[in-house]
Amino acid sequence: MEVLETAVYARDLEKARAFYEGVLGLPCFQYKPPRHAFFRAGRGVFLVFNPEETEKDPSLPPHGARGSVHVAFRVEEAELPLWEARLKAGGFPVWWAEWPKGRSLYTRDPEGNLVELAPAEIWGL
Repeated sequence: MEVLETAVYARDLEKARAFYEGVLGLPCFQYKPPRHAFFRAGRGVFLVFNPEETEKDPSLPPHGARGSVHVAFRVEEAELPLWEARLKAGGFPVWWAEWPKGRSLYTRDPEGNLVELAPAEIWGL
């Protein structure tokens, strides 16, 4: 089993798209401002919803969380320093966490969501 889809929430989809597509390199395959932006993330999808807009259409599920959420993207251990440099170059502060089986690189997207880049080995996968 793997993640089919994961979502975060952002009111400013333009800034969210610039971060997830421009900085992290996730291809945006559906962009419907002001409601949502959908990205490919490996074999799964990563969704960014504007919670205020998703509550307006009762025919669709209301993706309306408020506040910061967390998402972790799988990357190779050897790529972490490259991601650190790329995020810093984009103006995004980063910090590290050490785990028993590896380490993770963290930042926040423009909406304040916690974004983690980590190898699958931290979970023993």
